[in-house]
Amino acid sequence: MKKYLAEFAGTFILVFMGVWSIEYSNVNLSENFQASLWLITVVFGLAVTLVILMFGNTSGAHINPAVSIAFYYNKSLTLTELIFYITSQCFGAIIGAYLFNLIYPSEFIGTTLPSVSVPLAFSFELILSIILMMVIFWIADSNNKYTRLAPYVIGFQVAFNTYIVGLLTSVSMNPARSIGPALVSGHWEHYWIYLVAPILGMIISYNIWNKIK
Repeated sequence: MKKYLAEFAGTFILVFMGVWSIEYSNVNLSENFQASLWLITVVFGLAVTLVILMFGNTSGAHINPAVSIAFYYNKSLTLTELIFYITSQCFGAIIGAYLFNLIYPSEFIGTTLPSVSVPLAFSFELILSIILMMVIFWIADSNNKYTRLAPYVIGFQVAFNTYIVGLLTSVSMNPARSIGPALVSGHWEHYWIYLVAPILGMIISYNIWNKIK
């Protein structure tokens, strides 16, 4: 039960902090794209790092259904564990978005929406999800002497991905992170991109990593 609570709490923190950075930027930094992007980048990277530091030893701190699916294919999770992981992550994201909206109501609540064409947005989400999962597989490998640096490496990768594509796709790479704001705000436009691309990308990443190993 502890690991499922950890996934719930970790995803809650990610979404609450991430949505705060987006909404704060929209209100206070709308005329300064670089400052806005830097704030969102740093907050998302820091949130991921903190969550892994807090819950990594309890649940692995997946905080992402696509990551959990990849680890299921990697035989690190059973099917029952996978179902509970995904359920915990989605509830954490929904409660995070809902609580933020109670405190600071807004129309979109950090909903992930593309500002480029659908094919391009899907491609970006797919490629960045592949890269992120490859980094996770690499740093989580028990034979990797740098495993202790996992919170910082993964947090940096999330931040880097956010910075380079954040203004184009809202960078999700995480179906749970996107479902919380979408459900609370009612804006489901293009949600399928943020559901399908990360899952497909991380399954592809598993197959690449499996062949390399």
